Amino acid sequence: MSLPVHKRLLALLLPMLLPVLGLVLAAVWLGYSVAAQIVRSPEQSPDLAEIGLAVLPALLMLLLLGVMAHMAARKALMPWVLLAQTVQARSPKDLRPIPIAPHTPADVQVMAEALNRLFARANEESDAQQRFIADAAHQLRTPLAALQSQVEAWALMAQSAPDKSIHLPMTQVERLRQASRRTTQLANQLLALSRVESSLGQAAGTQRVDIKNLCETVLESFLDDALAKQLDLGLEAEAAHVTGHEWLLRELIANVLDNAVKYTSQGGRVTLRCGRRLSPQRQIRVYVEVEDDGPGVPVGEYARLTHRFYRGPGTTVEGTGLGLAIAQEIAQGHGAHLLFAPGALGRGMRVTLMFGE
Repeated sequence: MSLPVHKRLLALLLPMLLPVLGLVLAAVWLGYSVAAQIVRSPEQSPDLAEIGLAVLPALLMLLLLGVMAHMAARKALMPWVLLAQTVQARSPKDLRPIPIAPHTPADVQVMAEALNRLFARANEESDAQQRFIADAAHQLRTPLAALQSQVEAWALMAQSAPDKSIHLPMTQVERLRQASRRTTQLANQLLALSRVESSLGQAAGTQRVDIKNLCETVLESFLDDALAKQLDLGLEAEAAHVTGHEWLLRELIANVLDNAVKYTSQGGRVTLRCGRRLSPQRQIRVYVEVEDDGPGVPVGEYARLTHRFYRGPGTTVEGTGLGLAIAQEIAQGHGAHLLFAPGALGRGMRVTLMFGE
């Protein structure tokens, strides 16, 4: 069990303070001795040799105490110096744990363990970033390869045509359009995810956000999509406020609502709600909720919905698998949680964003 901070500091400084205290006491004693010699009466005053013999031991004691203080300070600080040299000698990419010797002082051990925990988290982030880059490259490669092969096929057809031109069937144009849209959407969401990760680590930009107004704004941006599918897109909003990044929360709500609008069948229903309600922990919390009566997702798949590039089994709707992953990143950065449940009467799906305090 580690000592309290003030006791650990005292244990570190005590070897240095004792010699210094000895120096002060010796200086006081020396001054007192000399003063006493001066104020003596002439008949009692010793000669200079006697004064020198009296002062010499004190001077030697001062010198000895100074050496002891220097040695004690070096001994106390040496583990810290070695730790600093170990960290400084590393390259920025070297995130291996710092070895801790058995007899390392407690304070230095606490610092080394804290650094090792930091290195472990940095390693996890680096591994996650590498996986993300690999997944992103794989996801982009597929639509880009389709675009390239289609364009090259058309180029060959045009070269063999007498007028160097071709007439494309609408089905091929539509296929090209879908591939282009998917590539653009994926690139935009990758950029959005990058912006989310960089912005969440910054306190600047946070403000008091009107959740009701934000939901109204987001809902308006989906009216055309809902109208095209003849969806009943509704809003049930009550006043609520949180502190956070407004543009990130807008992105979060838009991603969840976009999923619902995309996956709900023609003529279905999508409802966006917000306000304050009792949380699963029996506390009043701000929430945002999107519910639809679409095909839903098997309960066993809920845990994977926020994984990057995850696509549900049998999914035929165009998408990237990043929308809920981005929403999860933003939610965690705001101390909130995404909760998944079946919709009303067991149909569709309900996604709830529950904020903390």
